[in-house]
Amino acid sequence: ELAGVGLPAINALKKKALVLEEYRQVSRFAPPAGGLQPLPELSAAQNQALGRIHESFADKNVTLLHGVTSSGKTEIYIHLIDHVLRQGRQVLYLVPEIALTTQLTRRLQRVFGNKVVIYHSKFSDNERVDIWRHLRSDGSPCVVLGARSSIFLPFSTLGLVIVDEEHEGSYKQFDPAPRYNARDCAIVLAGMHGARTLLGSATPSVETYYKARSGRYGLVSITERYAGVKLPEIDVVDMLREREKGAVQGTVSGRLAGAVREALKNGHQAILFHNRRGFAPVVVCRQCAYVPKCPYCDVSMTYHRSTNDMVCHYCGTRMPLPDVCPNCHEPAITTFGYGTERVEDAAETCFENARVLRMDLDSTRNKDGYENIITEFSEGKAQILVGTQMVTKGLDFGGVSVVGVLNADQAINLPDFRSAERAFNMLEQVAGRAGRRGDSSGLVVVQTSQPQHPVIGFLLGHDYEGFFQHELEERRRYNYPPFTRVIDIYLKHRNREALSHMAGAYGSRLRQLFGNRVFGPEEPFVSRIQNFYIRKIMLKVELDASMSKLKNILRQTHESFMSDPSMRQLVVYYDVDPV
Repeated sequence: ELAGVGLPAINALKKKALVLEEYRQVSRFAPPAGGLQPLPELSAAQNQALGRIHESFADKNVTLLHGVTSSGKTEIYIHLIDHVLRQGRQVLYLVPEIALTTQLTRRLQRVFGNKVVIYHSKFSDNERVDIWRHLRSDGSPCVVLGARSSIFLPFSTLGLVIVDEEHEGSYKQFDPAPRYNARDCAIVLAGMHGARTLLGSATPSVETYYKARSGRYGLVSITERYAGVKLPEIDVVDMLREREKGAVQGTVSGRLAGAVREALKNGHQAILFHNRRGFAPVVVCRQCAYVPKCPYCDVSMTYHRSTNDMVCHYCGTRMPLPDVCPNCHEPAITTFGYGTERVEDAAETCFENARVLRMDLDSTRNKDGYENIITEFSEGKAQILVGTQMVTKGLDFGGVSVVGVLNADQAINLPDFRSAERAFNMLEQVAGRAGRRGDSSGLVVVQTSQPQHPVIGFLLGHDYEGFFQHELEERRRYNYPPFTRVIDIYLKHRNREALSHMAGAYGSRLRQLFGNRVFGPEEPFVSRIQNFYIRKIMLKVELDASMSKLKNILRQTHESFMSDPSMRQLVVYYDVDPV
């Protein structure tokens, strides 16, 4: 490649014995050129937190670091990693999204050089085999930075496990099997090696914070941002009133548009968060109200303009957008609603002189997709970033002064007992992307039709403690985790009537064994996926119950049902501690 010649020329030289061919094993994960940098300096609050973590590790195997967004948790992690590497041991650094590895890789490699190993699912099989062999053959000190599958690597001298953004549901794999939560498995893995586990988050999960407050885990808190930077100001926009006043352009309110224009005028950047990909979530006929649905799932198709296809986001089925309605045969097909593709278009129209990037599953399918987008935005080559929940998770963009949440109601109104927790965590995390540098705080504009919702009230004051106490009381009242353990039992069958009969029989049998701890069966929010109809049974179990006995009872029940020939087409699986 350097000589600018092709393989035929090389082979000709080789036949004349003018060149010699040999094979060398070369690491494909070489660090960037340049010398290593010293450890980052810590503020007084960070130093205090670091000392308290070491004290906590003296008598606790697991410690929670609860630090507000931009409090400098990563710098503390780096100091802890250095401490463990100097002891000659290995470190596992877990992150919830592959996107986070891009920025963290650079920060870690600047300090630790070739001791940093990256591992995630975007790597090819050959690359993952290289890492596996490296860890199998070489037990020297290193830090493995990766997503949830990293817990299965062959560590030999593990000394520390860091689980960053521990509250994230991305750590849970629920389909396909094996179903596991990487956060919980990481704690078990650390225990097997005699290592310590550090859980880090600005918005810990209710269960984790409850364990820390009750003394089961150690607890270290940082209540201020690094270098005295203020937490961002929250501006809540009532979209019902804004629409009445005619102050909404597409999905962007006048107040959000004005804030973004002011930021761009001052040379700053903005993030627009909308947790729905595609161009439009609904395709409908204006004449007869026909809505195209996936033939294999009970969901409507989402229109993606980049491919001019309608796509099912559950099974991946694609269909071309019809020119005429398949039902009434009139040319009245139109699209409604906003996905990130449409928000990107609207931003380019609304902010004409700004370059807009989009980060969602569609724009980051290849291995370098994340890195290219994050690099361009970090270097200021684009002024606005439109994204799904990917942009909420720990990314550090110094130039962002405004964050817009286009539809907070999407997260708040999910039919799940964790919906308030998910909504608060997501909104607080995306708010934390604003104002991470400089003397003035950033601005977060939250658009909602429910400004009086308790989650919005706690968000206004960045009040995690208040939210935790409110949510804990709700969980206590209705007997949900952390006061019980929940097991969701899913039953699937291709025949709807047969499934209803089987699920009813299964639920009745479980009620004979567990009484009023059993709820259901019921249809989940999406009741058919890939031609399998679905029913769900919820089992609530007391914390002091024997899980081994429970497992044996469930196994025996499962085996007795599966022994009936009429049940053999029934698919049953269990999701323990669902998130």
